[in-house]
Amino acid sequence: MDFIGLLFIVLMIILGIAILSILPVLTFFLYRKFKAKGKIYKYGGLTFFSLTTIGMIVLVINIIISPSGFGPEYESIEIKQNIGGKLLCESVYNADLHSWQYDVTYKYLMENGDSINLGYGGYYGRQWDKNEQLIKQDNWLILKTGSFHGSDRIILKNTKTDSTIIYDINNQFIENDILWRNQEIKSLINYCCAESFIEKISNNKVFVKYKFRTSETLTKEYGERMIEYRLNNTGQLMMTNIK
Repeated sequence: MDFIGLLFIVLMIILGIAILSILPVLTFFLYRKFKAKGKIYKYGGLTFFSLTTIGMIVLVINIIISPSGFGPEYESIEIKQNIGGKLLCESVYNADLHSWQYDVTYKYLMENGDSINLGYGGYYGRQWDKNEQLIKQDNWLILKTGSFHGSDRIILKNTKTDSTIIYDINNQFIENDILWRNQEIKSLINYCCAESFIEKISNNKVFVKYKFRTSETLTKEYGERMIEYRLNNTGQLMMTNIK
């Protein structure tokens, strides 16, 4: 989970506790005021304070465990495409005390009314910007979307054969490539928290910004590389350059 996501959840919890504590605090002061007026007022105020506090506790627990507190939330949107047609997106939002995620299913609606199922992506611990654009390259439709924490996904759909190829651009995918291994770049692949995001797709080239851990003890010590891939006409994504 990223720092911003953790900070957001902590702030929401603190804010929720503060808001839900207002009524019990007010009833406590009311109880103290009634206490000085005799036993009847004292016990009445104590009962009111106890019921209010219990009610707030039950409400908090219900918010946390109920679906309406952290999801799922469903949304359907249409994104107008630069190549024509629309990208139909069906998303499911879920969250817990540790992170949140958007799972998005994509369908391309062409201008002639035909549709193509493209598969799905996910945005884990980060916002879904709802701005995906398809790229047409020869017989391929190319969609950049999100994948697991700190990584992106490329979905390739062949409009002639209806075949689908998916590439999860994560640290394993990058560092298993022979070009990366041959350069003997110092990186700690099993240490938190690598990031590999697609910066740009231009024609048949894909540019990926890769941030990787370089120190076992210094948690903020990272290296960065810009990696260039080339997509051939069979759908193979090949690493061609590391800067």
